[in-house]
Amino acid sequence: MIRFGPAGIPIGTPGKAGTAEGIAYCREIGLGAMEVEFVHGVKMGEPAARAAGEVARKSDVLLSCHAPYYINCCAKEELKIAGSVRHIVATAQAAFWLGATPIVIHPGFYMGRPAVECRKMVISTFQRCLDEMARLKINGVQLGAELTGKKSAYGSLDEIIGLGEEFGLKQVVPVIDFAHYHAREGRLKTQEDYARVLEKVEKRLGSEAAHNFHCHFSGIEVIEAGEKNHLPISSLSPPFEPLAAAWVENGWSGKAICESPLIEKDALAMQAIYKKAGRN
Repeated sequence: MIRFGPAGIPIGTPGKAGTAEGIAYCREIGLGAMEVEFVHGVKMGEPAARAAGEVARKSDVLLSCHAPYYINCCAKEELKIAGSVRHIVATAQAAFWLGATPIVIHPGFYMGRPAVECRKMVISTFQRCLDEMARLKINGVQLGAELTGKKSAYGSLDEIIGLGEEFGLKQVVPVIDFAHYHAREGRLKTQEDYARVLEKVEKRLGSEAAHNFHCHFSGIEVIEAGEKNHLPISSLSPPFEPLAAAWVENGWSGKAICESPLIEKDALAMQAIYKKAGRN
């Protein structure tokens, strides 16, 4: 089974639209997942996080978190690396209180350096985060290395799979953003296009990667540098139906988070398309 949900508090959440209310609204409209967005910093304390996590548990809504955008795990300055570690661990702490996993991270930027050099820096920075998480007894929270949409950013499909291979899936999982892949690595049009991506992940990381995945989906506006803007799924850039069919045919299960501007509306549309694919 694949759970669908929005990236952030649903737009239509009534009343005081906080995280707990957003989770409850997801269940009310029939969604089974939600990503808590900390993209501009972690500003949620333990009482609020634990309360929201309890709502999620009672509502049977699976949570993940997105770490701040201004992380760069392969920065040239130690001060920026230390800041990235601090932001990642703060996100992991909030996720622990929420009962959420993974925490989605944009790994960093090449900044004119070869990918192999950046890989070493990302691995080193992730290890610092994991060590600090262990010291703080933050358990059960995976680091999610996101497939990035800009060609200047570390985070190709091979690079994020490689991080899963390096650490193991209990600690680091690849988070495929299919819109980002479409913008950065190759146009996704057919079920076979998507199947090739899924097969690469499963071949290198094993069946666990196929049976407990976390991903993002939306439409996307593409420019020479890669992604420009996220779009509604009605843009068909890339189309969602072939991905749903590939998931069904290959028996994948996990969570799919919608990053369309129409976050819950398109999450519901994706869920309906997926269910229809399962009946065909």
